Amino acid sequence: MLVMEKVESTRSGAAAPFEARNQDEIVSMLRAEGVTFRFIECVSEGDYAPEDAAWNYMDIPHLTYVHKQVDGCLTLAGDAVCASVFFQKVPFFRLPLSVLIYQTAPNAITYYTSYSFFLLVIQTTWESIGDIRTRVTTRYAIGWTHWLVGLGYPLIKWLIKRNYRILMQEDLPMRAQRGALRKRGYDFKMNGQVPSFIDSRKIMQQNVLTPEHNVVAPATVPLWEPRTVRYDDLHDGEPVFIGTDDHMGLSILKQGATVHVYPRLCSHEGANLDAAVKACGSPSVSTSGSCTIQCPWHGRKLRPILTVALPAVASTYETDWHSYEAAAGGLTVRCKNTAGEQLRNADWCHTARPVGGA
Repeated sequence: MLVMEKVESTRSGAAAPFEARNQDEIVSMLRAEGVTFRFIECVSEGDYAPEDAAWNYMDIPHLTYVHKQVDGCLTLAGDAVCASVFFQKVPFFRLPLSVLIYQTAPNAITYYTSYSFFLLVIQTTWESIGDIRTRVTTRYAIGWTHWLVGLGYPLIKWLIKRNYRILMQEDLPMRAQRGALRKRGYDFKMNGQVPSFIDSRKIMQQNVLTPEHNVVAPATVPLWEPRTVRYDDLHDGEPVFIGTDDHMGLSILKQGATVHVYPRLCSHEGANLDAAVKACGSPSVSTSGSCTIQCPWHGRKLRPILTVALPAVASTYETDWHSYEAAAGGLTVRCKNTAGEQLRNADWCHTARPVGGA
């Protein structure tokens, strides 16, 4: 007789409010009902932390903005469980799938659905194999109840492997970005915990911890030299990137008679925003007058840190990380040394504030 295991919450140590069977238990139970199973195992490795893989699999909003082959409607979400009706794109049509996903171990999630005449029971696990190096294993159990249906197994196997390759092409750059940030001293507020499905929907929340404010291992952030960008050197819709591609870096974009300054790193989960600024500078957007950019991972809308109307009037602004001097001919940007400052919960994506009488 199978006993359902309680899933332990890594946040409070208390049992989650449900009991769950893992993949092996589900397969054993269904085999007793006459279901035949075959298995496929897909493995990926990358330079990121196990928490980054966990976050990626338990992150709900990115499905809408990152994945092109699947979309869907969320029907239920909790810390360790969620359910959705997905629409999987397969050749010639969209296949509706009701999918239940839940945490079955600190390093594993299990999910299942029916796929035409087939049952799919899937388990994904992640493990550290080195310093900021992780292996992720996804094991597909494909089941059917009649031998004639089993003749279609090769096609289902091909579709699953094809879909996995596409998903990894879209997911792995997200994990690699976070891994690259970790190597530069960044951390994330969910680090050391199994992420929450429901918390992943809070896209305005700042989850990135900068190197200088990393509680575990604070590091000095290199500061770049002051930079003056002349307005006459800017071309409409063509951003100029200054500094580094992190929380200290900035993008400057001219749109008609205004110059906008944007961050290069999203403070929510660490997405690079350079492509978003380029998209904002496209002719279709520039002519509409919109000055907001959209995070490519979760759709968060970000307004400029600073907007200078041309012809510029002499004025000074600042954030916790930069100071800005707008003059008639150009905009001068300086980095501020934030070592020792209490900015752990500050958001570099927020609007600059005027200094003095500006």
